[in-house]
Amino acid sequence: MSPPPSQKAIKSNGEAMASRSLDDLKPEFRERAEVFLGFCADAGLNILVYCTLRDNREQAIHYRCGRGIAEILHKRDELEVVWKRPDLAKALMDVGPQFDTRVRTYAGPGQSLHLYGFALDACPLQGGKLPWADGEDAIDAALWTLYGKAAEAAGLEWGGNWSERKREMPHVQMPGVKWEELIAMS
Repeated sequence: MSPPPSQKAIKSNGEAMASRSLDDLKPEFRERAEVFLGFCADAGLNILVYCTLRDNREQAIHYRCGRGIAEILHKRDELEVVWKRPDLAKALMDVGPQFDTRVRTYAGPGQSLHLYGFALDACPLQGGKLPWADGEDAIDAALWTLYGKAAEAAGLEWGGNWSERKREMPHVQMPGVKWEELIAMS
């Protein structure tokens, strides 16, 4: 599912990182993503897309951030037993410890629409800076509100509206697509 290495960005340590290219998205999602970005431009938002397609190794790294070993082992067991994906459990364990103390995602390997080309992470820039305050600042909140309205107008699901779990302001995904169905087919 990952693009050829020549299309992937490379980290300073030589490892491949998640794609930033809309070309790596599934065509039906890419079309809506382009409409979304057009709506953002019309609203005066300067958008930085920083993640489209991601592989399971990168997803495992993100998942392990901010978590203790008990939670990681629980996710490993879930991947092996519930989802019958020992390959994904192995990917989770093989990345080793991560030292970022904040939780980055609730999705383990195989459990994010980024892995299947149906999601992107982006953010509106304000004066060339990223609004990571998640709405704590009035200007940041206004930027994220416009961002979310553009996503909804394009017929996309915006992670800023999630209430049953932690909000993900940058996350936009194709509605109606379920990783639970895709994990069995990959």
